[in-house]
Parts: sequence; C-alpha cells; structure tokens
Amino acid sequence: MITHIKVLFRNARSFFSRSEWAIHLLRLSKLNKADEKPGLVMIQIDGLSLTQFQRARQKGHLPFLNSLLQKERYAVHPFYSGLPSNTPSVQGELFYGVKTCVPAFSFVDRKTGQPIKMNESAYVASLEAELKKQGSGLLAGGSSYSNIFAGGAEEAHCCWGKMGWSGVLHAVNPFVFPFLMILYIDIFIRTFLLLIIEVAIAIFECIRGTLKGKVFLRELDLIWLRALICVSLREFVTAGASMDVMRGMPVIHLNLLGYDEQAHCRGPSSKFAHWSLQGVDDAIRRINRVIKRSPYRDYDLWVYSDHGQDKTIPYLIKYGTTLEEAVKKIFIQPEAVVTAMGPMGHIYPQKKLKKSEIGSFAQKLVDEARIPLVITHQGNNKAFAWTKRGKFILPDESKEVFGEDHPFLPEVTEDILRACYHPDAGDFIILGWCKGEIAISFAFEYGAHAGAGREETKGFALLPLDVDIESNGKNYLRPTNLRKAAENFLSQKSFFRCLKPDPDPAILKTLRIMSYNVHGCKGMDNRISTDRIARVIARYNPDVVALQELDAGRSRSFGIDQAQRIAKRLEMSFHFHPAFHYKEEQYGNAILSRYPMALIKKDVLPKLWNKSFLEFRGVIWVMIDYQGTKINIVNTHLSLWPQERLLQIKTLLDGDWLQHPDCSGPVILCGDLNMVPNSVVYKEICKRFKDSQLMVAGHKPLKTWFVGFPVMRIDHIFVTQEFSVDSIQVSHTALDRSASDHLPIIADLSLEQRLQ
Repeated sequence: MITHIKVLFRNARSFFSRSEWAIHLLRLSKLNKADEKPGLVMIQIDGLSLTQFQRARQKGHLPFLNSLLQKERYAVHPFYSGLPSNTPSVQGELFYGVKTCVPAFSFVDRKTGQPIKMNESAYVASLEAELKKQGSGLLAGGSSYSNIFAGGAEEAHCCWGKMGWSGVLHAVNPFVFPFLMILYIDIFIRTFLLLIIEVAIAIFECIRGTLKGKVFLRELDLIWLRALICVSLREFVTAGASMDVMRGMPVIHLNLLGYDEQAHCRGPSSKFAHWSLQGVDDAIRRINRVIKRSPYRDYDLWVYSDHGQDKTIPYLIKYGTTLEEAVKKIFIQPEAVVTAMGPMGHIYPQKKLKKSEIGSFAQKLVDEARIPLVITHQGNNKAFAWTKRGKFILPDESKEVFGEDHPFLPEVTEDILRACYHPDAGDFIILGWCKGEIAISFAFEYGAHAGAGREETKGFALLPLDVDIESNGKNYLRPTNLRKAAENFLSQKSFFRCLKPDPDPAILKTLRIMSYNVHGCKGMDNRISTDRIARVIARYNPDVVALQELDAGRSRSFGIDQAQRIAKRLEMSFHFHPAFHYKEEQYGNAILSRYPMALIKKDVLPKLWNKSFLEFRGVIWVMIDYQGTKINIVNTHLSLWPQERLLQIKTLLDGDWLQHPDCSGPVILCGDLNMVPNSVVYKEICKRFKDSQLMVAGHKPLKTWFVGFPVMRIDHIFVTQEFSVDSIQVSHTALDRSASDHLPIIADLSLEQRLQ
C-alpha cells in the first residue's frame, strides 16, 4: 500500500516537473519506456586539484560531494591528467582514447603554419573528426555540455567543436520562450543575483589588484567573462543535463566551469576561487536530485576533475617583461613564433636549426629568458632537458628534471616525450616549472595548469565504490582508466566490481552476510531491475546473501529468473526455493555464496488453513564451507499474520530444522521475519539465538522497513553463540532507497572458537 502511494506521488511529481514540461515545449525526444540498461552522468569540475578538493571539503564548501563520501559509499581516487594537463588533452583521452591529442592549448598547426588556440571552433571540429578515426566516442547516443570536444554525443551544447541548440530553438514556436522563462524563473533570478555578486567581487578584486600593483585593465577585462562562465553557463548546463536525465539519455557529460577561472585570476587556494565551488556543488546536488527521479533509467553519478592548478607567479610580474619580448631578444636571426598559454608553451624558429644551434638556443632560453625548463627532442624517443642545474636526458634522468617524489613520475616522463614528438610541437617545449623551481606562468595568472607540476597534474575522481576500475596496479587513475570503466558500465560488460575473498585465512577473518528483501526487484519507482539489486549487494561485497521475494518465470517480472540473474552478475553460486509455484511461475527465497555451498533442505512453511488469503511462505537451509569450518545458514520469510508466524517459527525451531543433528555448530538464522523486537516470535528465537544488532557495543539497532521512512525492524540476522559480531549496518543510500521497499542488513561475523 505504501509502495503504491509513493509511486503515485512520484507520478504526480513527474507531471509537475518543469524538466518534463520543458522537454515537451522544446519538442525533445525521450524514451517511451524504462530501460534496464543503466545511465551515466559524468560531471567534470574544471581545474580542481585533489589537494584543493580535500581542503574545500574540510572548509565545508562542498557539502553535497562530502555527503556522497559519508553516506552514499563513494571513494576518492587520485586522477593523473596526462600532459599537457589541460582540458583538450584530458577529453581527447577520455572521449576517444587518444593520449596527448594536442601539444598544448596554443600551438602552431604545422600543416598550415597558422597559430591555433583550442577555443577556435573550426579547428576543434576538424581535430575531433580526426580523433573519431582513432577511437569511438564515449558519449555516443548521449549529450555533451560545455566541453571542448563533443565526445561523439548525439547532442552537444556549448562545446567548442559543436555549439548545438540552434536547430532545436529554430524549430520551436517563439511563443514557447515566455513559458520557459516562467518555468525557470527561479534560475533566472538566481543567475541575476549571482551575476551581481560576481561582478561586485570582481570590481573589488580590481581595486585590490590595483593597490597591489597589478594592471587594472587586465582585471577589468575579465569581469564579464567570469560572471558569464561562473554563473550563467553553469545554470544553463545544469538545466540542460537535468532535462536529459528525464529524457533517459544513456550518457551525459558536462563540464562545470567557474573555479578554474577564479583560480587562474586569484590562485587555486584563494577564498574567491573556493567560494565559487559552493555554486558548483549546488549544481551537482540539483542534478543528482533529478537523477533520483529519473523515470527511465538508473543513473550513476561520477564526478571528477580533469586537472588541478599550481600556484604561480606571472612571468611579467617576476621579470618585468613578457615572454615574447624575452624570446625575441634571443631569436634575432632566425625569428621565432612563440605560443604559450599557461606554464607550457612552444617555440617555432622560422628556419630549421642545426643540432649545435638547438643546444645554444636552449641554453640561452634558460640563462637569458630565465625559463625554468626547455625540452628538445633528440631522436629515438629521447629528449634533452635544459635547466639552470644543467642538461639532462629523458627518460633516463627524469628524477633530476621532475623530482624523485613526483607522484606520477613515470607517466609524466612518458607524456612529455609524447608531447615533444607531437606533429605540431615546437622545436623547443618550454615549461614554467621543474625540480627545485618556483612555478611561473607565461600568461598573466596566479594559478595555472598545462605543465608537469605536482598539483596541476593531480585531479581527483569521485566514484561509487563498486565501479569496475582497471588501474594496472597503480594507486591513481588517468583518463584511459576512466574511459574503460565508463565503457564497461555503459555496455554492461562489467558495470560493477565483484570482489572475491582472499584465499589466505590469516587475512580474511570475518564472514560478511547480508539479508535483503528485494520486493521482486521492483523498486520505489515501480520499475523492475535485477541489475539494480545486484549493485546494491555489490557495494557491500558480502560473502553470503540471503534474499527474499524473488520471482522466477513470472510474467509480472518478464519471465526472468531473478536469483539466477543476480547470482550471475555477482559471480556467486546460489540455491533457490519457490514457496509459491503455479505452472511455470515461481516466487520464493534464495541464498548466494562465494564459498562452497551445499543445499541441505528447503520446504514450504505451515499455514493456517482457515486463512487461505495468506501467501505461502518458505525456508531454505544450506551449509557453507568457510575456510574449513561448516556453517549452517537458514533463510526464511515469515507470515504477516501473528498466529501463523508463531506456528512457522515453532516449526523451524523443532527437530526437523534448527534442532536437527545436522544443524549443530555455528548457525545463522536470517531473513524477513515480519516481527519486531520483544514480540512473542522474537522471544522464541532468542531462547537459542542472539540478535546481531544487539551484539555490537554502542550500536543502536536500525530499522529496515519502510525505505523512505524506516519505522520497523523486521529484517534480522540471528547467530548462535559461536559467533561474535564485529560490525553491523543497515544500508540507507539513495540506491538502496530506490531498489526495494526494504533496506538490506549487513553483519560482519567472526567465529570466536576458530580464531582463538
């Protein structure tokens, strides 16, 4: 009854959803029915390093992202950006699997001889066409917002290679726009107010910058751009991504700007840069709220930063001249073209130099132009690195160039060589940082990225614990790893990680058991999904799972053998017992295990025959071999009717079941017992068993039903005296609250006698 009320409430909320109305008014396509395949929303926070992410969490600037870690079983992974450490390079690798697709943000196209910046739409579109020949687009069939590349998306908006929306807006009746403004009036008001705040902050910074000797016009020129990027664009992509979730798009990628722009101007740890993160965090929170209401798919939310930023000193401030002027004094004959945005750039002499000349010019760039690091290619995939400490060979002497303690030393070295041999690389690659140097930026900015610095290359990835990640034995990810994980997730090849128990008994000392009423795999959104149930289970990595209310061959659940499907997803063995069996349709309980398991007995529990309207109830008994110890596990689902429930538990406690000679030693009784503590049935069980929720010091027993507002503790794990309980939890994440009407209960058990 409560489930039906909640479904009606969801339907009513969907009817009044402005995203749904906007989809209708804009005549956007959407799915006709729910899709079993999961969806993925990937959110990139531009320019936020792992260090600044952790600092912002501690300062309370990222409350929603912090809640994912604290409540939703997410984990933070260090994320190496690759080189150059900028958005085009990261997205080229993430979207198409191509490392170092550009040598820098600004460079010379060797084919045409023209200087290029990666915010030139025509060039970005042509480059993306070449990338498509090298790898499939990760966002195929989905949507892309505020990115450099569209990523193969079916719909791309505000991307440099494809702006989007123009076709949609031209096809829409112009009278629709006033209605859209009404629908999103709060966003317009929010945007207007935040724009005022942003402009006020920028003006204050202009005055402060002038007093500190900065160039006023440089600050003034950026006011409108900061306001536009930090507020307007963020609100637009948030609304667009929310609509795409409600449409059922399979994959959505959006880049939230704001912090990166503020950090460039004021430094990555500045108060104003961190202030902008609150708006970013709120945008992610709003998108996640829509994700939970999606009528068509179960979406995963992945959040990552493409790179970080290093605190830098502008070259102009440090040396009183621009880089271009300094290089011009060195390259009198021949002249040279300089492209440098940030701490990484290229120098292109206008004629081919001899090897001896290359070395001479490189040394002058270090000594006279005071560039911290100059790299020239040597051939045979090696390069010379010139610093004020001397000349080194890469990759052999990379520790002398980037420091032995660089967190990504092998890959930084590999990637700088890849950049050096890029077809559009300059004869000289210049970097504003190397070992022992204070970072500088060749642009006028106090926070920068693109080079090989520790902070600028170190982003983060905030992912659910069960995401299947291939890190090749490293303690960090790079875009290739994230791409592979996303491909596996979207293709359902391996969309979550199934952890196997360690075979060494000295390492594995606890048995984790979960009891979970899955409600026929029918969630609170009225959708049936075995994959969603499997994901709930996988996030806790149990050794044994006791499931209740499973269908097999029933038309209401599309004829799926749910126990078999879940066990296959989790790579576990299983036994199923149908308490109800009519023709080909079955309904009952199952036990899944990672350990060797033998079925001992299964049967239907007795009924009160004068209460024919009550459904049949069943029990299944297995024995598992837990590192040489036999453990009996009994899983059942008792009646809702008190008298019938008492009859059933007395049957279980007699000589044919729990008092049977074969059911000696360590025993676990678990399931949806439909009873509350201190009831008659509960007291009968406690004569022989212990309630696991009462066996952990300081633990307050948690209720398991109903998911939205848990009011009753009816799902239980009881154990015999051979066990101690190390920990116990009742999971209450957003995924748990949508997958079934019950919450899973998980206990970590130790066999005291075996471990003594």
